[in-house]
Amino acid sequence: MPTAALLHLARSVRGWGRLAPGPAPWADACAAAVWTAVPLALVLAAGTPLLAAPATFGSMAGVYGRAEPYARRWRTQAAAGVVMSAALLAGALAGIAGRALPVGGWGAEVVPALVVAVVALLAKLLSDAVRTGPPGGLMPVFAAGTLAHTPLTAADLPAVVLVALASAAFAAGVSAAPGLRRPDGPERDAVARALAAVLAAVHDPAAHGAAALAVHRAWDVLAPGAARTAGDPAGPARWLAHAERLLHAAAGPARTAGPVPVPRQRVLAADVDAARAALPALRGRGPLPPVPARAGARAEVLGHGATGDGRLRAIADALRPASVLHAPALRVGAACAVSAVLAAAAGLGHTYWAAVAAAAALQSPSLGVTARRAVQRSLGTLAGLLLAALLVPLATGDASLWASTVACMFLVELLMPRNLALGTVPITALSLLLTRLGSTATPLESLAGDRALDTLLGVAVGVAAALAVRNRHARAHLERALGAVARSSAAGDAAALRHDLAVLRDAHDLLADDSWDARAGAAGSTSTVDPERVRRAERDGYRRLGELLGAGA
Repeated sequence: MPTAALLHLARSVRGWGRLAPGPAPWADACAAAVWTAVPLALVLAAGTPLLAAPATFGSMAGVYGRAEPYARRWRTQAAAGVVMSAALLAGALAGIAGRALPVGGWGAEVVPALVVAVVALLAKLLSDAVRTGPPGGLMPVFAAGTLAHTPLTAADLPAVVLVALASAAFAAGVSAAPGLRRPDGPERDAVARALAAVLAAVHDPAAHGAAALAVHRAWDVLAPGAARTAGDPAGPARWLAHAERLLHAAAGPARTAGPVPVPRQRVLAADVDAARAALPALRGRGPLPPVPARAGARAEVLGHGATGDGRLRAIADALRPASVLHAPALRVGAACAVSAVLAAAAGLGHTYWAAVAAAAALQSPSLGVTARRAVQRSLGTLAGLLLAALLVPLATGDASLWASTVACMFLVELLMPRNLALGTVPITALSLLLTRLGSTATPLESLAGDRALDTLLGVAVGVAAALAVRNRHARAHLERALGAVARSSAAGDAAALRHDLAVLRDAHDLLADDSWDARAGAAGSTSTVDPERVRRAERDGYRRLGELLGAGA
């Protein structure tokens, strides 16, 4: 391994224990507990514990699309429910086929390992294409692996699919319930996040990139109705236009009044005060205050240019030859297959845990983030085994098993958004509880040992895959993104320029897994992209966007 790669890995794992900013997601955690509790209670009450895993994983469709407007969210969660059901069915079929093979030992694990690897590859490709955000393609891998090692028969398969789909539908209903009280809540929350990020960037220029990304994501959320609400002087689209204008005015040069420069802070003071005063109203459900007239004058242009819901087109693009998303998906699929087979060859039980650990580490395309996630996954698993040692012996009956599973799901949703290591603690206990639902024959000590060793093996294979499988198309993708920014800037299309700048940032991040290779390369090498060129393109692009929006006018 090159020395530069080792140094990059060492730098990257720092800060593994840092908490993500923002309030704790209590509402999301409570919703997850509800949509887990009801389906799980029904299957346990029906005396079918083998269907507990399909019920639990089917309900996990509710974790997708939670930042989207309600009209779009149900489509996202319906698609997630179908994907989760397909993954559960594939895992169950793989387990039945593996047990039917006339081979023993680790050879029987080959079929489940290959099926789980294919599920991991497809889930990663699809989640990256439609930009689902966390947990990305991880949950289908977890679901397929669990069902591959659950003693089901062919007669159980229809019930597996029906329970999973019904649980997903229930979770979607729970997720939509807040819309009865606050129907425009996702849109208002997205604008509030963008406005808060912009206010932070006004005082900290280093936060400009994060604020610009928050604004772009907010326009994506508003896209279906942005043009409709742009005419409302107090609508979310107008406030988002105000936030974007404020962001670029804060980053621009100081205005002048005759020969005397006027500090930018004084020029922006009134707009900053108006934005800060609007935040509580955006986070609530009452009427919004009117946007300062100067700031909202061109909201219609911005709304019409938002990117919208082009997920089918994104999937088609991801399936084309030479797509930049192929390498990350192949990386995950190969790592899952290799880790599961190695775990089986080493005599470990529940080998899909190794595949899940590899997939969890590789959900980011960045080598550095993969290394940090590997550390977080390993430490969280070891701590989670201590929690499992407390919960599993207590879960001797259906009621205690149900309560422990629901409590773990609540903690997963509460902690995972803050830090992967913290979130892995309850998910480890949840995994062992789901394993015990089908059979109590395996001693807890054996399960804990398998979980620890499978996880360490999986994350090691994941990091190795991140090093070995390079993304040959990432540099060409970045070059295309640079060209698109230059063209939209020259054309004076503000909406296209905003979109292209966000694509440029994504393309740069996608190339980040080669960053150690770039630093190791010779100066002036044509195989790498100059980071300064990207920074200059972003700086000039945002300056041009500010001009097009009339920032500070």
